[in-house]
Amino acid sequence: MKFITLSRHIAPTLLALSLTLTPAYFPAAPPAGGVGAANSANNGLATADADGTIYYLDLTGDIYAGGQEKIYRIKPGDPAPVALCDDEAWNLNVCGKYLYYSNWSDNHRIYRLTIDGTEKTKIGDHPANQVTLAGDWLVYIKWTNNRSAQDNNIYKISLDGTVVEQLNSDQSENLNVVDDWVYYLNASAGYKIYKIRLDGTNRSKVTDDQAVFMAVANDTIYYSNYSDGQKLYAINTDGGNRVKLSDDKTSFINIADGYIYYTNASANNALYRIKANGQERKLVCDLGSGPLPINIVNNMVYYNRLFLRP
Repeated sequence: MKFITLSRHIAPTLLALSLTLTPAYFPAAPPAGGVGAANSANNGLATADADGTIYYLDLTGDIYAGGQEKIYRIKPGDPAPVALCDDEAWNLNVCGKYLYYSNWSDNHRIYRLTIDGTEKTKIGDHPANQVTLAGDWLVYIKWTNNRSAQDNNIYKISLDGTVVEQLNSDQSENLNVVDDWVYYLNASAGYKIYKIRLDGTNRSKVTDDQAVFMAVANDTIYYSNYSDGQKLYAINTDGGNRVKLSDDKTSFINIADGYIYYTNASANNALYRIKANGQERKLVCDLGSGPLPINIVNNMVYYNRLFLRP
């Protein structure tokens, strides 16, 4: 396992790990790779454009003294990351010359920022969570801390902010968008897995299992099955071929290159991976940090503010 440390913050725990630390820059030609569909459900902490440039969130300042997650950019061959703006952000997406994100410095509203950091525009008034790029739209959950039926519903907004449409009336969490389908946990129905088309039609339940977290890849949903002790399961997006993959108690989940990455509450909340067929279970790292979001970009895992190359 290799750590590629882009940030200026290296956890002391790393000193005790038998791992190779590389300098704080990318190699001249980072491997090409897309952003996993489940990154949005993992807080959207990293994304990349077609030329291999990575945009990611990193802590600025001391977390115990009000440090904030701000947007950084690293281009292939750059000696160091560049901060793009002072906003505290989540849910990064890149499309063309713009970054789109939920701006926690402005009540979680959706903003867009030119990729050079020079122009910033608010495009939505809703407090938005799990913002996800889907073609010419951004799909998101209108976020509140309330649990009434009119809260935490799924919306979509055009990239220029001129059109906003509501897709459902369910209390929704854990948004995944694949092709023209939106997958989510329906808190209004006991955290069952549901799906709905991007045009708001064909809403349906996928399984009666209660889920804690899920990640969708192609025609398969990987999820932490609360109905069976949060063990790792897989099911087809049409509800068929339900199978248990691991007895590990699973929290955050993401997928890349045929592997499922997950935080394992059965083993100190360490980061593990397993093949999509349930074989080759392996510890990736144990940083002693508790369950944390897992983002995958350019064939690397962004975890606990470190880029890992498995």
